[in-house]
Amino acid sequence: MFLTMRHKLILIVIGLTAVLLLALLFVVPALINVDHYRPQVISYLQIKTGKKVEVGRLALTFFPVAIHIDNFGVRNPPIFPSGYVVQVARIDAELSVGALLHRQVVVKSLVLEHPILNMTSDPDGPWNFENPQAKDAQSTFPLGVISLVQIKQGELVASNLLPSDAAGPVFFEAHEIFCDLEQVNLVGIINPSSSSMDGQGSLRRVFCASARSG
Repeated sequence: MFLTMRHKLILIVIGLTAVLLLALLFVVPALINVDHYRPQVISYLQIKTGKKVEVGRLALTFFPVAIHIDNFGVRNPPIFPSGYVVQVARIDAELSVGALLHRQVVVKSLVLEHPILNMTSDPDGPWNFENPQAKDAQSTFPLGVISLVQIKQGELVASNLLPSDAAGPVFFEAHEIFCDLEQVNLVGIINPSSSSMDGQGSLRRVFCASARSG
């Protein structure tokens, strides 16, 4: 009888512990309000990109450990017409738990839902996505290589400015882009002088892509 009662007590304790852990899975992410740090994140990104950055909301989940960003946008620099260089409806960045334990941020995978990239060329200057002031991106940007980047329902529009700096004709556009990229090097993308490979992967589908002249 004593052993039976002890076994029941152990089972009750285990059951209560399981319930407590399950509750923590839902409560702890809510207590850690990463959206509170949104102004600091925006300020950091604006310094690194040299452009105005918008972030609608930041959230954190634990299974897997991931940062979620809603309504991300980077606006055109002043010499270009009003608009965005890039807009992303949602970004999901899964982080490495082992790296976090060593106080490092390593992104294992990145999912971009409905990204819209507007590439505009100024005949007398750079493209709208370039940042000539970022001369040392390799030493200042901490994220490095990402193992997997997924793009879901992306859009790409490329255009030129007119000599008057007004919006000019679109010479290429593509819609419904779905692709997987492996070993994406953020340093290679941000720093044009980098000789490393930006990324490789497969392009699953592109719908309604067209090239225009003039």
